Amino acid sequence: MSRRLGDHAIVVGGSIAGLIAARVLADYFAQVTILERDHIEPHPAVHRSTPQAHHLHAVQVGGIRVLAALYPGFCEKLSQMGAVPLRLTRDFPVYRPDGVAFSLTGTVREPRDLGLQLFGQSRALLEHCLRQCTLTLPNVSAQCDAQVEHLIAHRGHVEGVFYKLEGEPRSLMCDLVVDCGGRGSRAPRWLNELGFSAPEETIIGVDFAYSSTKFHIRDHDGDLSPFSFVVGPPPHYTRGGALARIENDTWLVSLGGRFHDYPPRDHAGFMAFAEALPAPRIYDVIKHAERIEPIAHFRFPTSVLRHYERLKSFPERFLVLGDAISSFNPVYGQGMSSAALQAQALQTILAERAESPDGLDGIANVFFPKAADVISTPWTLAANLDFAFPQTTGARPPVPQEILRYFTTLDQITAEDVEIHRILVEVVGLARPLTDLWDEPVRSRVLARMNQLDGTA
Repeated sequence: MSRRLGDHAIVVGGSIAGLIAARVLADYFAQVTILERDHIEPHPAVHRSTPQAHHLHAVQVGGIRVLAALYPGFCEKLSQMGAVPLRLTRDFPVYRPDGVAFSLTGTVREPRDLGLQLFGQSRALLEHCLRQCTLTLPNVSAQCDAQVEHLIAHRGHVEGVFYKLEGEPRSLMCDLVVDCGGRGSRAPRWLNELGFSAPEETIIGVDFAYSSTKFHIRDHDGDLSPFSFVVGPPPHYTRGGALARIENDTWLVSLGGRFHDYPPRDHAGFMAFAEALPAPRIYDVIKHAERIEPIAHFRFPTSVLRHYERLKSFPERFLVLGDAISSFNPVYGQGMSSAALQAQALQTILAERAESPDGLDGIANVFFPKAADVISTPWTLAANLDFAFPQTTGARPPVPQEILRYFTTLDQITAEDVEIHRILVEVVGLARPLTDLWDEPVRSRVLARMNQLDGTA
């Protein structure tokens, strides 16, 4: 039994990040209360504050591993609820202008079972499963229709929150507040109210939007994979799409576009956009299928990274986690897994603090640098892909030609080296840090290939 770090912890926000954070906190606090501003249905449903939930969502390999560790039997439960098991990269064909591949770059041309498990499901089902798992813990409770308005603090020490429950003002005292309020987090404003500085922000203008809907596909051919992408290499192709089998024998189609080339919201426009993708696969599958839901549209103008790790002072007993720190371009499916990995970092810190006389004192100074380390891999990967388009705005990090050559060579090696391919997929899937691509066995094999190419030049 872990030593308690306090009697009560409050989590602001009961979505993916908030639920996982509550699970971690439950080992170290007598009581954990989740305050969620939306009304939560007792079944899988899209909530008002997550309009993006209509669209394609995936937990990456790194996120799945965290959830499986935090919730024993989680993968089995998710599958029993209807999620479709998938294997990387066997079940992920990529339809490109130059044919079918099993990597986004087109280098790997044959399906491989890399032993890496993912699932296809709606965001609503995933969140419902997580909520059920979290709220089975006897010391975790959730209050919906609860909008947190302000922090309660005394001399820079957070002691609770003011919130409205169905419009009625309330207060709740605690030993720790963790804000998982998502992209719209009020933490920067709360810091200003308490006399602290708001964090600096790095903003990348990605100007991305997607439209999604569900289909029944009854008469598909036998080789229809449970998860397919349609993409073209940047910067010439700004459109893409995905077709995923999810629960209840339905298929989710998400079409995306950048820089005002957005997928339409009407059926005729949606189908025309699908037909004009870099490859016709999705259109060919759905052109005679039955659409069973309205077409949902969501625009994502900017990726935002808040640098809490740079603040020189921060309130005691207050943390921020998930999209409230880093809001990623959703096309890469990184946000939920990043939140899970941040929660895992918090778990490690809490375990250390449980054995230390410091307790919760100064915990923000330890957590935010570790969270920044976690975020570094997905943020760097996404930024490099986004900046492949000249229309993307923001400070472009310089990338030396030698680095570009290294990664081009690494990608080429994946065509015949399954081990290197698996390592690369695990890095992209947030199961390994980006630095692993510079370590052995990757480094020596890439340098050897580069030397070989130099010798044949």
